[in-house]
Amino acid sequence: MLMQMIDVLGPIAIITAIGYLMGRSSAGLETRSLSNLTLMVATPALIFHTLTSLHIQPETLQLMSGAAFLCIAVAGAFGFLALLAAGGPIRSFLPPLALPNSGNLGLPLVLLAFGAEGLQLGIAYFFVVALVQHSLGLSIYAGKMKLSVMLRQPLIYSVIAVLVVTWTDVQVPNIIMTTTEMLGSMMIPAMLILLGASLATLQIADLRPAVLMAFGRLTIGIVSAAIVIWLLEFDGIVAGTVFLMATMPTAIVNYIYAERYQHDARKVAGSVVASTLLTFLCLPALLWCAFALAQVP
Repeated sequence: MLMQMIDVLGPIAIITAIGYLMGRSSAGLETRSLSNLTLMVATPALIFHTLTSLHIQPETLQLMSGAAFLCIAVAGAFGFLALLAAGGPIRSFLPPLALPNSGNLGLPLVLLAFGAEGLQLGIAYFFVVALVQHSLGLSIYAGKMKLSVMLRQPLIYSVIAVLVVTWTDVQVPNIIMTTTEMLGSMMIPAMLILLGASLATLQIADLRPAVLMAFGRLTIGIVSAAIVIWLLEFDGIVAGTVFLMATMPTAIVNYIYAERYQHDARKVAGSVVASTLLTFLCLPALLWCAFALAQVP
């Protein structure tokens, strides 16, 4: 299992380090453009190609989507109660506690850990997290519902296209499959490079709340994953995938929205950095747990 962990964690660490070095170098990295390209083009392409080429069953899509919604709901409930008890600003810190970085770090992990099946399950989980981040998460920071923003997200239409293909058994033209495969293949390395570049630019403004948020995100992620896996009686790769996706660190997009709407942006940035570093330190243990749940020898 040690070699399996090295094979999984090694590429993630190397690509993230490349992003970090590029973010620190004088040449710099245009993260805004790369982020928009990843979110608007590569992500929908990967979702469509993976879920159609691997012929995902509607039941599997429904199962993983439901698991993602449940994990977010449980994490949100625990995060709300923790902030209420501690007297912390709910609008600033509830999204960082409830919404994990299932894209930048979660998808590479499940792909390297469980192969094509893990990626298929992870994408079915990830698109729900992404939709919630760009709708409910945004609305919490904005102070009002922003449904129009969600309707402008290409990934929601890629999911609709997947459902149409899955339910109708229509044959997708090769030109579309090849194009989406080529565009989607850049998503995972681009996300890891963006993660590294973000770590190079974000700073911890106040150590104590950053550390508390980091431990809170990790604890809430583990608890929510355990509850959902137990409630839905998951086992095998499904259980391992849900565990990894739910225990990821605070998503970078939370800082973007906190800065846009002026809600403790510097502290949220600190929580992103501290949470990511803590998760990296705990990745061997998290991966071991995921392998044990998936019954990987």
